[in-house]
Amino acid sequence: MSMKRKITTLMILGISINLANASKITDMIQKQTGQVTTILQEQQMSQDSNLKLLTLKDNSSGYKVLAVTNSQESIFLPITQAFFTSNDKDRELVVQEFGSITNYNMTFKTQAAVKKEIAKLPQDYIVSLKGKTSKKVFYIISDPLCPHCQEELKHLDERLKQGDVKMIPVGWMGAESANKVAELYEKMKNLKTDSEKIALLKKVYDKNYKAPTAKNATLTKVQEVVRSLMGKGKAEGTPYIIEEDL
Repeated sequence: MSMKRKITTLMILGISINLANASKITDMIQKQTGQVTTILQEQQMSQDSNLKLLTLKDNSSGYKVLAVTNSQESIFLPITQAFFTSNDKDRELVVQEFGSITNYNMTFKTQAAVKKEIAKLPQDYIVSLKGKTSKKVFYIISDPLCPHCQEELKHLDERLKQGDVKMIPVGWMGAESANKVAELYEKMKNLKTDSEKIALLKKVYDKNYKAPTAKNATLTKVQEVVRSLMGKGKAEGTPYIIEEDL
């Protein structure tokens, strides 16, 4: 049984858990599900001062779960994608944290191998953007033709509020994608400011933009990056996002 299913089972059973004592909650989850867990973070919710947002980690599998508890710490409610609230601030908090956990769960088993390959890349292939804080760094492997990557780019400002971004464009989706990435490689190295880099990313990632045919030498570089980062045991799709606390 998966961690998500087992914690959902706790919710269905209506088990009351005293979250004030971390050993009690972990002992109870272990007793009921066989899973050893750790509470990583507690955040107060705005709409109701009785509610807190919890991040837990399954110590054996490494997966994380997002949940809500009350001020008495007697209710434990795991959050799924189908979460609704009339409070905009709480909705933004939950969407942000749920997205962060989803990205983590999708990448944590392969991120060591991917980061090792990223470290070998020439800096010209990485778009480094400085965030408003240095508490986090996001490694984003992204294809300009990927619709989900195009959508992710729209949230770049939100990422930069949380930390630095290291974006690695890849020509994963064919010749047109490779031409777009080649253009980024050629032009990005001459840009000085983050605003210039972001403007170029938005231009090239626009679904209506068609890049010129790249030189063979640059296309070879694009192909080398794809071979380094993409495939079984590495990034198997885009966007591939590693969120790392500093």
